[in-house]
Amino acid sequence: MFGRKKEPEVSSQEVRTILGPGCLFEGNLTISEGLTRIDGEVIGNIKGSGGLIIGEMGSVKGDLSVENVVVYGKVNGNIRARSLEIRASGRVDGDVQVQELMVEKGAIYNGKCSMGVEGSEVGEAVLKIYHSP
Repeated sequence: MFGRKKEPEVSSQEVRTILGPGCLFEGNLTISEGLTRIDGEVIGNIKGSGGLIIGEMGSVKGDLSVENVVVYGKVNGNIRARSLEIRASGRVDGDVQVQELMVEKGAIYNGKCSMGVEGSEVGEAVLKIYHSP
């Protein structure tokens, strides 16, 4: 409203599923609308139409194919998403295919980036690199 920054789309969604710290999930996971938060460990692929937050203590070893992803923790695998945010505490080791990519100062990203999803124009892609004050 009055001079406030627009919050990321992911934050406006309701968290419907939480994998808490200390939990381990092995296998493929399908998420639906809403938001899924991972603060534990997932070994397997994650796909679906919802949003995904990997918390600071969270880690995923597998490929992600979801609508929106915010990484505060670790991802070791390829990511296909409309938007990807890698926060200062985050690390992504893998190739990404996205329309929007935001990498915060201090984040680690190792991989190949392809911006624009098949069927869309490359000109639609947006890259933002933020530096913390």
